[in-house]
Amino acid sequence: MQELKCEAGNDELLRAMKVIEELSPYWALIGIKVEDVGKDCAIGSVEIGRKHLQVLDTVHGGVHAALVDAMAWVAVISHYYPRYVIAVTTDLTVKYLKPIAEGVLKAVARVIHVREPIVLITAELMNRSNELVGSSTMTYWVTKTGKSISEFISDISNRT
Repeated sequence: MQELKCEAGNDELLRAMKVIEELSPYWALIGIKVEDVGKDCAIGSVEIGRKHLQVLDTVHGGVHAALVDAMAWVAVISHYYPRYVIAVTTDLTVKYLKPIAEGVLKAVARVIHVREPIVLITAELMNRSNELVGSSTMTYWVTKTGKSISEFISDISNRT
């Protein structure tokens, strides 16, 4: 199995995203982890547990959607790095291709078009073997701020 990586990875931004990962109650609830980030790219995962399954013992579609939405946000942030932008989802579509019941659910999100204030992102969902289990498209609305990502992290760190 080949490890998934973003082209031109950004270790500094990855460290920043790890801080955000720790500060996000929702990401913690779902178990969302950022694995890699590069310009216009983000890769993340969720280790599947019983809490992620619906009554048919497959991963609930909301877990897929939460993971692609989180990685799309990271990909958008990477596009503007080191500046920070407010990026909110305006549209999210997930196509479920194959059920997953255990292991790891991964998402690779990529910014494919920017025409401010709109950003279009696509994502692929994969299982532990990097087999395609779903795909997604998202649209984000971006508002520029005067802050850097470091200032944003400092602000949210002080809130907790």
